[in-house]
Amino acid sequence: MASGDTLLTLFPQGGTPPATLFATQDVMVGASAPAESIPVLDFDDTTIEYMDFYCLLPRNYAGGGVTLYFQWSGAAATGAVVWSAAFRRVQDDLEDLDTAVQAYDYNNAAAGTAPSVIGEVAYENVAFTDGADMDSVAVGEYFILRVRRVPTDAGDTLVGDALIHSLSLKET
Repeated sequence: MASGDTLLTLFPQGGTPPATLFATQDVMVGASAPAESIPVLDFDDTTIEYMDFYCLLPRNYAGGGVTLYFQWSGAAATGAVVWSAAFRRVQDDLEDLDTAVQAYDYNNAAAGTAPSVIGEVAYENVAFTDGADMDSVAVGEYFILRVRRVPTDAGDTLVGDALIHSLSLKET
């Protein structure tokens, strides 16, 4: 696989909320006739909220690290959002998922400026080097990708919800 090739594309409907502190699955109503129901994940501006995606690292991954792209919009047209993500590797016959505690190691994106108009979409990314930075997930392995908004970061200044439309994972 070449650098820049897409490994995974994830949509709000594929997200699974953790037991607590989860982003809300919602829809944005489009303006066509009939109006679209555009799936989004709503992340609050006062509390860190999470969403989990259960994935397999494709066998064509060449081991060069990955970049996660956030396609998002905001409830306001001013301010910035700090997105964050972490990997949890699930190794073959090694971890008891219902008893093992995972300390997620998050990478933050730089504060991304909200689109200039409510309803427009912005693109931000966060990079991971191959190996420990992505919890050493190996080709063909099952993993959990956990994403969050970090409204407690000084760079996160968007008032109101930030909405994820989709995520894409590309090889770097």
